[in-house]
Amino acid sequence: MDLLDKAIENLGMIRLLKLEGRNVYLAVLLKKEAWKHLSAPWWRGKSASIVGVDLDGNFVLCKSSGKFVLWDHKLASEVSISNNLDDMLSMLELDPANVP
Repeated sequence: MDLLDKAIENLGMIRLLKLEGRNVYLAVLLKKEAWKHLSAPWWRGKSASIVGVDLDGNFVLCKSSGKFVLWDHKLASEVSISNNLDDMLSMLELDPANVP
C-alpha cells in the first residue's frame, strides 16, 4: 500500500492540515488515477488537478509543477501546502475532534 492509499484509508481520523495559522480538515482525497485536469471559470493559474476537498468545500490542487495548494473559494486565492505529494501526506495529523 502506498502513502496515498494509506492516507485515503485513514482520512476519517487523520485529516488535519495546519496551514499558515489555520486548520484545514480534509473530507476527500482522490487516488491518482482519479485526478483530472481542472477547468473552472475561477481558476486562472497553471494547469492543475483536483486532489482533494476540505470540509468547507475548498480544493486541494496539484499544479503542473507538482506543487500542492489549497484553493480557498472565499478568499479567491491559493494557500501553499507543499512541493510534492509525499510532503503533503506527511503533514496530515490526527483530528482529535473526530476520534471515536
